[in-house]
Amino acid sequence: MTCPKCQHEKPKRFGTYGKAKTQRYRCRDCGATFTEPTQKPLGRHYTSVDAASKAVALLCEGMSIRAVSRLTGLHKNTLLRLLLTIGAKCERLLDQRIVGLKSRNVQADELWTTVGKRLRKDGRKRVLTNPTHGDQYVWFALDSDTKLIISQYVGKRNTPSAEAFIDDLSQRVPERLQLTTDGFDSYADAVSTFMPFADYAQLVKLYQKGRGSGPDWYGPANYVRNIPTPLRGDPDLKKISTSFVERLNLTARMHCRRLTRLTNAYSKSLRHLKAAIALLVAWYNFVRVHQTLRVTPAMQAGLTDHVWSINELLATQI
Repeated sequence: MTCPKCQHEKPKRFGTYGKAKTQRYRCRDCGATFTEPTQKPLGRHYTSVDAASKAVALLCEGMSIRAVSRLTGLHKNTLLRLLLTIGAKCERLLDQRIVGLKSRNVQADELWTTVGKRLRKDGRKRVLTNPTHGDQYVWFALDSDTKLIISQYVGKRNTPSAEAFIDDLSQRVPERLQLTTDGFDSYADAVSTFMPFADYAQLVKLYQKGRGSGPDWYGPANYVRNIPTPLRGDPDLKKISTSFVERLNLTARMHCRRLTRLTNAYSKSLRHLKAAIALLVAWYNFVRVHQTLRVTPAMQAGLTDHVWSINELLATQI
């Protein structure tokens, strides 16, 4: 034990403090009092890592905040604050670990959700006083070979969001790759600006009006066919597909309650949605064993050599 003030190496015990009876020390030389330095993976939170780990496991298996609160005994406000802290930590982890990849085939897509209030589907306008409320989209980029989620972004479905998403993707995969997206117009300009080295193609899907007896917006449209459309470089026509990333959309909806349709579990604030998505991506990449690969996507991509536990995810020093 060393005094942090004068670096004296032989302090003496000086009582305890707090409910946990933390040992306190006093320097024999300068008289400073201090405690043994400890790592706090959850920062200022008093919740134990084990309790937080249990809560994270339940959240990542598709349970809502209130359901997790009932099962763990943690107050819902505590869970929401923990989510922000853990989500920020997961974002730093993803920024640190998922860089310099050598992916060859990447698929990208957007997943609809809502924040605060849903927009009306009957044509009438709903006044939104908060610009972050209403429709939001979760953008995913998936390595179709390793099933690693390379990049995620939360924002509107517009040109600035597409540019921010593709810019982030280009920094994580700086080498030539084949990129496939849906037919959203803003992708083409964003790829030309931020990923001119990519072999880029769109998979344009055609639908027709559904035959349901209810309102048109409620039931899905009938799929007709898709049109592979190379736009840049020399993409392999056989690999122009968005099947894997669309399957990822289903996985995200099943494992994150905020993304479940036709419920009132949607996010009430944009920052909590971003934190929940960061946690979901980190858990998917490092903790969840992929059923087909039989390892985690991070192991398949060579980013780690073992399956992480949730405790390890929370305790990782970044």
